[in-house]
Amino acid sequence: VTLMLLDQNNREHIIDAFRPDVSSTSFQRPISEMNIASGCPLFCPLAKLAGKSSYLRDDTIFIKAIVDLTGL
Repeated sequence: VTLMLLDQNNREHIIDAFRPDVSSTSFQRPISEMNIASGCPLFCPLAKLAGKSSYLRDDTIFIKAIVDLTGL
């Protein structure tokens, strides 16, 4: 799984990736109200979105998620 926070000036996207454990309940059909969290907890500091940010413009943010299902 690759997560991308897109720079709306198309200069410096923030990119992070992780390989999920497909046997984890995080990636199974929910059986309760909430699954266990999984992902990139340090993906982007909030300070990077504060003030004049090229990631957040006119109350709009673009996040791209690429999920590779190869081998699943």
